Amino acid sequence: ASSGRFFAGGRVQVYVGKRRLSPEEREALEQTLRRSGMVLLGVREGEDPSAEAQAPEAGAPPAPHSPSGHTLVVTKTVRSGQEIRHDGDVIILGDVNPGAVVVATGHIVVMGALRGVAHAGCTGNRTAIVAATKLRPTQLRIADVIGRAPDGDAPQSYPEVARIQGDLIVVEASAEKRQVSALEAVGAKEDR
Repeated sequence: ASSGRFFAGGRVQVYVGKRRLSPEEREALEQTLRRSGMVLLGVREGEDPSAEAQAPEAGAPPAPHSPSGHTLVVTKTVRSGQEIRHDGDVIILGDVNPGAVVVATGHIVVMGALRGVAHAGCTGNRTAIVAATKLRPTQLRIADVIGRAPDGDAPQSYPEVARIQGDLIVVEASAEKRQVSALEAVGAKEDR
């Protein structure tokens, strides 16, 4: 599938911070999403995106990711101390700074640098992915597998996608560059 159609069929709720969209801006947003095959369910204005959904309680049984779940689109940088938790996929149009946390039951896609903590598939979805233009997380989790970026800041000029292979998180370069590099294993599985 083409990367431009990755979220085709997705139902999206967009968080725009404290600003209010004009009717023209809202229509432009709807057209942009429609071109990618997504449906705009609503625009959240003036509220905290972390209030959307809290992480599941410890010990809760894993729930499969529902492709019909809502997608949360955050149109700003997530700063240190901020936390976003969502039941579904999360798209961030901005960076995730060190000290920031993003937790989702589905996929996490960052159209910017991911330098904070990301936990995709937090309810046990081992098919979830984490993708970013610059993937340098302080900690990366997918379901019950934990990894981190290697030490040092290696230059990277292409997007990467992290997913589980076996009991490790592996990082694949974008479709244009099919190189594979493994995240250093902090522990193959999270201690429960």
